[in-house]
Amino acid sequence: MNAEITKQAIQEFKEAWTTSMNNLAKACKIYVNAIDNNPEAKKEFKKSFPSLSIQAWSRIEAVGRNQMHYLLLTDTSPAAAKLRRLPYSEQKTAIEGCVEVLAQDGTCLKVKSENLTFQMIKQVFARNCIRDVPAQKAYIESQKTVKEIKLKKPRELWSIKRNVLEVYAPSSFNRKQLLKILQEMEK
Repeated sequence: MNAEITKQAIQEFKEAWTTSMNNLAKACKIYVNAIDNNPEAKKEFKKSFPSLSIQAWSRIEAVGRNQMHYLLLTDTSPAAAKLRRLPYSEQKTAIEGCVEVLAQDGTCLKVKSENLTFQMIKQVFARNCIRDVPAQKAYIESQKTVKEIKLKKPRELWSIKRNVLEVYAPSSFNRKQLLKILQEMEK
């Protein structure tokens, strides 16, 4: 009996959720049509719903213009912010399917976007695209180089030869370090 009640509740929830998400997408389209026909309507909508933030209105417009997948309106996963920057087609593919992630052992994992860790997000997402596996490999190798440079002592990143400072790797110096280098050059 309990299993039947649970199945019925799940079915009711599923129908209500699906209907509400479809209505949310429809509401976004209505908003965009209204503001396209009358730019002043934007102010009226905001007055009618003062509890919605400016960011929410921006996202509603993006959904209405098919620039953002409607599921990203409610997605709070760490990957959601990166997904919102992508073209709609890539958002849809990542949300409805899986993202390929190159593992340390060279295997390829298929991971749902909401399950990506912060490290995976850095590896998988570039500024405006999802990296393919070769690009992820290149990203991982570039990070190794950065780590190697950071692990070196500051002295190995530069040297002074004949009153000339030679810098061997991308470096930054604070005022105190620069003064110390100048003192060494004067010796």
